[in-house]
Amino acid sequence: MTTQAAGIPAVDDVSDLAPEEMERAYLEYRRACYNIVARTAEERGVFALLTEPATLDTFAERFGVVETKKPVAELLLKALVKRGFVVFDGATYRTAAEQPEPSFDERLLKLATGHSSFEELRHSENYVGIIDTLKVEGIPIAATFDAAHLTVWNEVLQAPFYRYSRIQAVREIGGAGPHLLDLACGPGFGLGELAEGAPAEATVLGVEISDDFVVAATERHAGDARVRVTRGDVTKPLDFLQEGYFDGAMIVGAYHFLAEPHLLWRNAGRLLRPGGVFCVSYVLSKMGTEDQEIMDLRFALRRPVSYPPTRPEVLDLAKAAGFELEREYGLGAWRWYSFTKL
Repeated sequence: MTTQAAGIPAVDDVSDLAPEEMERAYLEYRRACYNIVARTAEERGVFALLTEPATLDTFAERFGVVETKKPVAELLLKALVKRGFVVFDGATYRTAAEQPEPSFDERLLKLATGHSSFEELRHSENYVGIIDTLKVEGIPIAATFDAAHLTVWNEVLQAPFYRYSRIQAVREIGGAGPHLLDLACGPGFGLGELAEGAPAEATVLGVEISDDFVVAATERHAGDARVRVTRGDVTKPLDFLQEGYFDGAMIVGAYHFLAEPHLLWRNAGRLLRPGGVFCVSYVLSKMGTEDQEIMDLRFALRRPVSYPPTRPEVLDLAKAAGFELEREYGLGAWRWYSFTKL
């Protein structure tokens, strides 16, 4: 069931929305994702197994969950509890006597995803794979950073809610000066956005660990002499780059994949000039937001592995590296920060 949005102004580009307006659209999308999980769980017999109350261990036995996947099964149950499909009394889970019948706002879904109907979202998600995987060892949900998954990444990185956070980062650092750095630049969408409107003398450099993404980004911007892409690990010393050369830097959508993010901050602290701007964008985080359970479930079996930080963890590393927080916002569990190099 859908309804019509109210209270969000019409815009030519979702990037022009205020953060709180974009978050409203994003959270509507995640509400729909919870419903996708519930439908899939019902189809796979989860609700039928919970007509009689069950502990996590009892449910795992009934459903055939392998031992190593019990924590993921618990995340599934928590997601179902979050939206009222399952009830938890502190010890056991059971199917709710009255199942919720949520409605969704078409305009908000369209703003967040580019899709205008729940059914389109249903076919684009992979929660069926997550639930089925509970019964077998291994088989993570993979979207590795290589040519084999480039089509997937090209689609994901251009999703409106993702692009929103990247464009805000581009706008934030674009005015800092002509020398700009995109760390973990992926296939290069941000590089092109940074180059738009930049002066002829600008330097727009992308650093990327994936050979396939370096090739993709280089090909994407082959006609622009201002844009360069180099292979590099943002958690290893980038000694080939000049200290204090860059006016602005950003990392978009990659921070939560870093097992040792303090090494990223060491690079940012060395490469940015005093007063330079560093934007850490689209960071999957532990925030306890409305979408936390669905995000925890979605990333539990994903490869590469993610390491979602808390807000204090990010701010502590920034301070230790000589950065001061200027502003921030969130799209649910996804956080965005802008820092100034002191």
